[in-house]
Amino acid sequence: MTGIDLSSASAGSMAPGVRALPARSQMSADPVFWAAWLYHERGLKQDEIAAHLGCSRASVFNLLQRARDEGIVTVALDTTRMRQCELAFELIDACGLSECHLLPALEDGGASYESLGAFGARLLERRIGDDEVLGVSWGRTVLALSTSLAKADKPGVTVAQLNGSAMATYDFSPEFCTSNIARRLNARCVNLLAPGVVSSARFKAQLMREPIIGQHFALLRRCDRTLFGVTHLGSHTLLDGSGFMTRTELSGYKRQRAVGFASGYFFDLDGRIVTRDFDERNIVMPRKDFMTIGERICIGGGEDKVEAMLGMLRAGLATVLITDERTAAGVMERVDV
Repeated sequence: MTGIDLSSASAGSMAPGVRALPARSQMSADPVFWAAWLYHERGLKQDEIAAHLGCSRASVFNLLQRARDEGIVTVALDTTRMRQCELAFELIDACGLSECHLLPALEDGGASYESLGAFGARLLERRIGDDEVLGVSWGRTVLALSTSLAKADKPGVTVAQLNGSAMATYDFSPEFCTSNIARRLNARCVNLLAPGVVSSARFKAQLMREPIIGQHFALLRRCDRTLFGVTHLGSHTLLDGSGFMTRTELSGYKRQRAVGFASGYFFDLDGRIVTRDFDERNIVMPRKDFMTIGERICIGGGEDKVEAMLGMLRAGLATVLITDERTAAGVMERVDV
């Protein structure tokens, strides 16, 4: 008896010009096979199959189950997709994540930040509600996500800026990422009306006492979720020449073995937060408040970010990770090192 391989079966409806269905008398000779054929090859619904076979819908359900039990129908899972799923679960278990979403590896190499941003946009569209607060940091992939979001009408959503402003940070500044997401969602946009870095710790303390700044950080504490990228501190890091900090300041973090930066915090490969006097001047949501937010989404990828991604995960900054398969594999290779 001929079997049916679901890996190549079509679930679509019968196209024009397709051969007519056999007579009921012919199908009655082997109802198990024909029920499976109508369901998997012709894409008919169970009630439609029941009408063709002259039986009840419940009988069709039993016939389809028998087709599997007798080996008439076999199920073939894509082993590539299975490995991707296993890799995601390995990261969840190893790094204490609640979710991990992986963009499949491309034949010509890793994913670009544009393709990863588009992937993240589809995920965010499905999870963001109609009445919530979304905190947004900055980065090229965050910006790519914002430009890929489908237009929506969510006036009850508030999109709030997590970091101080830095218009010199190319075209992916925190204020631009925040406003772009708000515009695509038709949501309320709340930018942080303060510079990203100020001249002294004393001035930061004075600024944080201003009522308008205090109100903004009170809003951030109400975030339902946050969205941020991750930056490596190797050669060609985005922090070098961004206007956010000087090369001398950046070198100081490298000397203390920092490997990455995410949502305003520097960290080393073991996940320890690295602090210097620069942090006393950096206008950012306090980490203790940031860590109380239930869903913290990190999006980013690339071979040059593997160490930064691992350090960020070990620091516990993210609960949800959106990355590509190659980066995820690189992180898992380093987990036990």
